[in-house]
Amino acid sequence: MGKDRSEGPVVGVDLGGTNMAIGVVDEKGRILGRCKRKTKAMEGRDKVLARLVEGIERACDEAKVPMKDIRAVGVGAPSAVDWEKGVVIHAGNLGWKRFPLREALEKRLDRTVVVDNDVNVAAFGESRVGAGKGRGDLLAMWVGTGIGGGLILNGQLWRGPLHTAGEVGHVILFPGAGPGHRKLEEHCSRTAMVRSMMMLIGHYPESMLREFLKGETDGAEPSIGSGVIAECYEKGDPLVTSVVNASADLLGLAIANLITVLSLPTVILGGGVTEALGKPWLHRVREAVEAHVFPSSLRKCEVVASELGDDAGLLGAAMLARETAQGQKG
Repeated sequence: MGKDRSEGPVVGVDLGGTNMAIGVVDEKGRILGRCKRKTKAMEGRDKVLARLVEGIERACDEAKVPMKDIRAVGVGAPSAVDWEKGVVIHAGNLGWKRFPLREALEKRLDRTVVVDNDVNVAAFGESRVGAGKGRGDLLAMWVGTGIGGGLILNGQLWRGPLHTAGEVGHVILFPGAGPGHRKLEEHCSRTAMVRSMMMLIGHYPESMLREFLKGETDGAEPSIGSGVIAECYEKGDPLVTSVVNASADLLGLAIANLITVLSLPTVILGGGVTEALGKPWLHRVREAVEAHVFPSSLRKCEVVASELGDDAGLLGAAMLARETAQGQKG
């Protein structure tokens, strides 16, 4: 038997289609060392895994923690995940289907590895050391390029018997609409908002967006990030304000439907859109929730912003790995 590492540091990985963020985390949820790498998914799985392993080693070096003292590794992946088997079901931005990520990493690291959906682990992190600490059960929704969700029920992640609970971005809002216009994330994500703005910009000759779009190549994807949207929203640009507010209203409606079904006391909103648009947007979403939730007693459900920000996935993956490893010990 080797050294018992159940109370030692763990590693959390937030694996995205563009970047991977890696951290060594202690028992109190403090990040002792970090490493960030480009994912470069186009180079293939083996190179992505090699880069991930190298990033873990670098984070351990920064933390001054030898790899032999790491108890477990948690990974949040941008995909529905078969948690029991550690299989990434379909990560489109990585090009992975039915990939046994846990098995592949355990062979390389010789450590317990836990793999879950990226928003699931972010929700878990918020529930343990973030905006959800001490709040009990909650719904988390991350609004960015797309929209993902995670549920904490009875103090634990709720994945459902088929392992895919929380895919809120794919909830149908408008079944009669054409393809690309039916789902929640097709109306309320940053991608959807930018699409709407580009469709409507011809009707807003004075919009600030025109300045940001100068020099764009015809036919190219417009480079309008959350920061640009936030700047225009803060300054009251009529085009951006109308699109953002309509999106917030729909998001609040969708949340109200989920709270009506689940009767939860807390909703945590995170992701790039939430962070960039801040309190005015959050207030608009909250008003829509209160307007549509049933019964009226559920208006007391609190809608709050993430406290962990970009670290939610990393910390949540690490803490999920720790609790899983402790359960295995027991």
